[in-house]
Formats: sequence, structure tokens, C-alpha cells
Amino acid sequence: MKILLIGASGMIGRAVTPALSLEHDVLTASRSSGDFQVDISDPVSLRALFASTGPLDAIVSLAGGGVMAQLSSMSDDDFDRTLDTQMKGQLNVLRLGLEVVAPGGSITLTSGAAAQNPMPSTSAIAASCAAIEAFMRTAATEVEQVRLNVVSPIFVKESMALFGLPTESGLSAADTAKSYLAAVNGTMHGQVLATPDYA
Repeated sequence: MKILLIGASGMIGRAVTPALSLEHDVLTASRSSGDFQVDISDPVSLRALFASTGPLDAIVSLAGGGVMAQLSSMSDDDFDRTLDTQMKGQLNVLRLGLEVVAPGGSITLTSGAAAQNPMPSTSAIAASCAAIEAFMRTAATEVEQVRLNVVSPIFVKESMALFGLPTESGLSAADTAKSYLAAVNGTMHGQVLATPDYA
């Protein structure tokens, strides 16, 4: 299968790319690296990306860009950047990606555990994650020819270590990648895949 992986340069993306490449032809895209460059917050940039890739069998979006900030200190830019990239950007990946994914293919987005587990400084991120899941579930009731799913990761151990946090409650990037493989290779449609369930 020909798969486009958006956001391949991040911690999870660096695990998902080689895992998918074992069985599939993987193209990568991100803001500043990969086979293609794209700004998913800009629909024009996304349309140009899809015009360049041509028909695809699957799209996997790992793009984030959420800003952790307390409500009392959150700037307009923090708020807009989180919603424009993490939320609207991924929703546009699904909306515009439907035009290039072949029947029988799939589109997988990424949300996060913040949608179900409130944590300080993640209000905009949590709102984005919840919106991504609701949008996908509703879109799945309208779209039959392409499977639509969302992977909801918990904290990745490697990222926790970088922040100096205890890693016991996290999941490795390699184990996190297993959920994306399941979404691409499986038959599920309209589902939110919690990464611990596939580790």
C-alpha cells in the first residue's frame, strides 16, 4: 500500500515510519522535513501536498502542535496555534484527504488521552482531542468507502524522560506505533484506538 505519514518527524512518527515501512510504501511529510513539506493549518498547503502525492491507500496524521498553558497565562497565539494545527489541521487532513484515498483505504488521525483525562495546562489540547474524535465518529457515519479512525496515545516514555518525568505510567514509542499499524492494516471504522489496548 502507498501510505502518507504526516508528522513523521515527532517521537511517535519516528517509530511509526519504520514499522509501517516493513510492509508498505511510506511517504513522509512534515512542516520542515520528510519527502514533502506541509503546513496542515493551511488548506492550500494540504491541497498542494495531496496533488503532489497523487492517489493514496492510506493517510496517517500524527501532527500535533498543541501548547500546554494554564488558562490564566494562555495567550491568543497559544490558543489559536493549538486549535489551528492540532484540531483544524487534522480535521482538514480527513476532509481533504478523502479526495485522494482510494476506496477501501483508510485515514487515521491522532487525538490524545487528554480528551478523557483532564490535566492542568491542557484545556486547549483536550478540546482539540475531543473535537477530533467527535468529528471522525460523525464523518464515519457519512463515509463508507474509506475507513476513518483515531489513535489516542497516552504519554510516550521517551518524551516523559526528556521532560524529566517518571516513565512508569507511559508507553514506549514502539508500543504506541502498534495502534497505528492496527488502524492501517485492520478493518475497524469509526473507532478511537487507545494505545494501551494494542501494546
